[in-house]
Amino acid sequence: MEKRPTLRFLAGREDAGSTPDPAAPKLFGEFSKKLIIPLMGHSYFIECQKCEYKSEEITMGVGFLFGNIDDILHALRGNDKKTVQLLKHRKQIHTHYSRGYSLYQCRNCKSLENKCHLTLYNQQGDLIFQTESYCRSCQKAREYMPEDSDNETIPDLCCPKCHQQDLKVLLGILWD
Repeated sequence: MEKRPTLRFLAGREDAGSTPDPAAPKLFGEFSKKLIIPLMGHSYFIECQKCEYKSEEITMGVGFLFGNIDDILHALRGNDKKTVQLLKHRKQIHTHYSRGYSLYQCRNCKSLENKCHLTLYNQQGDLIFQTESYCRSCQKAREYMPEDSDNETIPDLCCPKCHQQDLKVLLGILWD
């Protein structure tokens, strides 16, 4: 009987009959985190230590789908999508910048919105469009909440329920 080769996988699936590769990294190391996470989209879950608030999955960053306007259009919603489609149809878009999915918070009521960011410029370099997050309850624009991936936190973020800053930010999935 012919001997079959032993399959080796990075994670090792002993339950599936494979053998872990001894040369494979055991953990997603700090160096890998600093290198890979900024290049990929990722998600977070936010938990409040005071009131036990738990967010839905919050998508952040960019993946390969953010290379051109057509791909970014799939991530836009509502009036943002309609406006960008119109500007594209009129051929007014010269350059664009997107930080991908971003998190916004109202400074008044602390509500959150997770949406795609996009800034568009015309041939002269003038700003012709920028996504914004608007809190209808407070009639004010929400502020962009930049993440600090080195410290795995979102500085100045407050709990939408109890308004405290005692939050834990948990890394979810990586995507591209």
